[in-house]
Amino acid sequence: MLTVTRATPDQVPLVYELVNDAARRLVAQNVDQWPHPYPEHIVRRSFDRTYVAWQDDQPVGSLAIYWDDPTFWGEQPPDAGYVHRLVVAHHARGAGLGARMLDWAGEHIAGHGRPWVRLDCGAVNAPLRAFYEREGFKHVRDVEVGVRGAGAGDVWRASLYQRPSV
Repeated sequence: MLTVTRATPDQVPLVYELVNDAARRLVAQNVDQWPHPYPEHIVRRSFDRTYVAWQDDQPVGSLAIYWDDPTFWGEQPPDAGYVHRLVVAHHARGAGLGARMLDWAGEHIAGHGRPWVRLDCGAVNAPLRAFYEREGFKHVRDVEVGVRGAGAGDVWRASLYQRPSV
């Protein structure tokens, strides 16, 4: 049975390990999704929005839910929850946990009276885009965001997706 709980400050190292391991695997596969090492300060400063997924009392993943996302989505009405840093532990992959965590996020977001689940991923990350589309997410648009990497002109191209929260 999958259980999702809000992360506590003492679980920051656990969440960071999950996210950083996923970032390492992405970089090793030459997928431009997250940097490795993943910036630990991002995990630390957002632990109050972070959730840990458990199965049989073992941590199997994590995700963060934000109530706005101006960096990727711009200013929006308060009608969505934004999923970030969804990871499934390497040892737990292939069991449908990512889909179940997205369903949990949808129920959580709907419980806050918001009809949409939104997220982003690297525009070039075809396997992740296909996963989201299989899970009922519709591509909204692509955007270029931020300054990424060492060069002042570096941008990251992201694909934005949404689906109803329930």
